[in-house]
Amino acid sequence: MTGVVALGPPGTMEAMASLVDRHRDFRVLRRMPAMRRNGGRGVRPGMLAGCAIDVETTGLHVASDGIIELALQRFWADSDGRIVTTGRSHQWLEDPGRPISPEITRLTGIGDLDVAGRSIMDPIAASLIADADFVVAHNASFDRPFVEKRLPLTAGRPWVCTLSDVDWKANGFEGRTLGYLLMQMGMFYDAHRASTDVTALLHLLDHPLPAGGTVLKAAVEAAARPAWIIDAVDAPFEAKDLLKQRGYRWNAQARHWSKEVSGAAFDDEYEWVVLQVYGGTGRPRFRSVTWCERHSAGI
Repeated sequence: MTGVVALGPPGTMEAMASLVDRHRDFRVLRRMPAMRRNGGRGVRPGMLAGCAIDVETTGLHVASDGIIELALQRFWADSDGRIVTTGRSHQWLEDPGRPISPEITRLTGIGDLDVAGRSIMDPIAASLIADADFVVAHNASFDRPFVEKRLPLTAGRPWVCTLSDVDWKANGFEGRTLGYLLMQMGMFYDAHRASTDVTALLHLLDHPLPAGGTVLKAAVEAAARPAWIIDAVDAPFEAKDLLKQRGYRWNAQARHWSKEVSGAAFDDEYEWVVLQVYGGTGRPRFRSVTWCERHSAGI
């Protein structure tokens, strides 16, 4: 029959894919499977309990926009950062009380009819987050403010961000978007929905790194280290390019440049700001930050 390709059983297809994957001119991507694991002996003392989370929203601004989809899934990992057990995947749509823009519908596939009359089950969502040792998202600076605005009882939990808490370049990866990282791991997925992104995040967390351990282990260790935020308050306007090159980010709400540094790097960074930005005539502000505050709306 013209135009029809006969596909063999799954075992045959996998053998074919493995054969092609061994050729230097080809690389095979496999469809991302669901993340379902049962560790046999169940949850044991010493395991880390995490909550992977993702949101879809009506826009980018937490003050004026809201969540239209919340997805989360609990998991437990061993001391090496390998995910041993996963809980049930949860996903809720929510009516934002106003029309969803066509741009957001094109991006997420979520329209007004999908969310009409729907709402997040607050007690379940809040308890799953509160009972975890930490919450993890791929862009926690975006997700955390929306989650804590919608579920204020979850405020103050430790958060981990796989976007910023992992040195992807040092670990042999290019780029940092979730879909691109999964492709470099040999997987692909279709829909841009919160529930699918949570599954992708779990696979990302479980991925082994060249230096040992997993993405989860590296991210948790980085996030748990106390650090300092240096605020270059009232910095001269002509210093903006210098600050940007140094890794400072403009805080539009507070109207100053800020940068987070580790405890070991604080003294050198503070001295650099005093001399290079203020010319020795001014001082920046600084404050300590832990993973309980990092990525929240006020940080």
